This record gives sequence, structure tokens and C-alpha cells, in this order.
Amino acid sequence: MIQPGFATVDYLVQWKPGGVLPGSHRGAHAGSGHELRALVPLNDHPDPRRLDLRATLRDPYQRLWVRDFKQNSALKVYVLADVSASMAYRGRYDKFELMRRITMTLAHSAWRSGDRFGMFAADEQLRPELSLPARINKGAAQWLDRRMSGFQPRGRSALGLLQAVPQLPGKRALVFLISDFCWPEADTRAILRALTHHEVVPVVLWDPAEDRDIPRWGIARLHDSETGQSRFVFLRPALRDKLRDAWRVRRDDLLRLCREAGRRPFFVLDDFDPAQLTRYFLEAA
Repeated sequence: MIQPGFATVDYLVQWKPGGVLPGSHRGAHAGSGHELRALVPLNDHPDPRRLDLRATLRDPYQRLWVRDFKQNSALKVYVLADVSASMAYRGRYDKFELMRRITMTLAHSAWRSGDRFGMFAADEQLRPELSLPARINKGAAQWLDRRMSGFQPRGRSALGLLQAVPQLPGKRALVFLISDFCWPEADTRAILRALTHHEVVPVVLWDPAEDRDIPRWGIARLHDSETGQSRFVFLRPALRDKLRDAWRVRRDDLLRLCREAGRRPFFVLDDFDPAQLTRYFLEAA
């Protein structure tokens, strides 16, 4: 459960939300914000509290001028979560538990920022038991905590996320796509292409046990969570190097697909630190 002092993520966007609800992001409409929009005659904006004396004294026609500011606006924040069988993997950490923590952090952060938060989760199909409509909801993190604690990832793909795209708003939203991205290249490209209209942050959950913690020697049982197939292999330095090379190729392919889609992935390789995700947005800014 969320405790007092729960860490938050300060996410920043480089575009201006088009909504009229007040929030913490630079908006596109006039209002009571902090960013100067223009100087306008007092007759157009009758608020003498914003009188600009310098502009008024410079006007040869002796008109009164006031400052017009841009309204800070709220945006919609969504999580699209992969709940296919590979997300049940437990190595150095539990992938699904890590995704639950990240989702709760984002839900709490959205509420603190005055933004609306929503979620869709899917394997081959959307999972309505983990779907949450976008709204300002102080209890969203606790609701997700209860629902995700009793959920078992299953399914052979995450293509059900494509069914969530038509349910996203028409206006641009901030979308966190959380997965281990153990997908065929065609699936990754299709999902990223379907989300072109939105600001997408691919959050990649990779466990060190899948790459760095492979032993040099020994007998291991390899199990594919999504197909259910298993096999025993004899580990040796040459095979370990081959597995690591394949993992690097997979990382390069994912970076290439994200670059083609104009996205920059956020890798969670050990544990999730909200400060690192905040730094991700600051670096982009």
C-alpha cells in the first residue's frame, strides 16, 4: 500500500496540453498561469491587477495595458501494461511485482500533479479487471495495488494492447508502455506505430539474471514462459558468450525500433528508482 512520503516522478512534456482543466503543465490557452502570453489592452482583458506600467507609459495613445498569461493545464497519463506470461519471470527480481510498483508510482504522481490517470493491461486480449478509466483519482494507486496483487500474468503475446489504442483520447496524452519487450519485431513496430499520436515512454524491464548473471559452467533448464517449452542445456563459456551476444543484438534491435518511432526507451535493469525516471525527462528537456 502507498505510505506517506511515497516517492513520485516529475514527468515533463515538451508539448502543450490542449485541455482547459488547470494543472501543472504549460498550456496553450489564456488563463491564470505563470508564463507570459502577451500584452493586451485592459478592455480586452479587464483585470487591473495585471497592469503593466511600462507598456502603459510607452503607449502614445494613453491606453492601459495588462499582462495576459497562459493557463497551466492538466494532461492525461496512461499506462499500457504487458501482462503476458513472460512478465511472470522471477530472476533477481519479480518482473510483474516491479511493474506493479512502477504503475502505482505513476498513478500517485499523476494525482499529485493534478493529472488524470488511466491504465490498460493486455496479453492477447485486453484485461478489463486491470483497466482503469482516466480521471483524477487519489485512490488509483491503492486500487491498482489490490487488483495487481492477485493477478497472474498469462498469454503468449501482448498484442491485445492494440485494442486499447482506440480507447485512448483523441488529444495527445503521455503513455508509459511497460513491458520486457520479449516481442517479435513486427509486434513492437505495430504497437509503436499505433501510438504515434501520443507521447510514448517505453519502460523496458530486463532482469540481470537474463544476461549478466549467466554462469560460465553448469546445467541449466531453459523455459519459455509464453510457449511452455523447456530444454536442458550444458552451460560453458562459449555458450554463455553466445547468449550474451544474442541479448546485445536484441537490445540494439529494440533501440533501433524505438529510434525509428522517435521514442527513447527507459531501461530498468536492476531496480526501479523514481528519481532516475525524473532524470530521464529532465535530460529530454
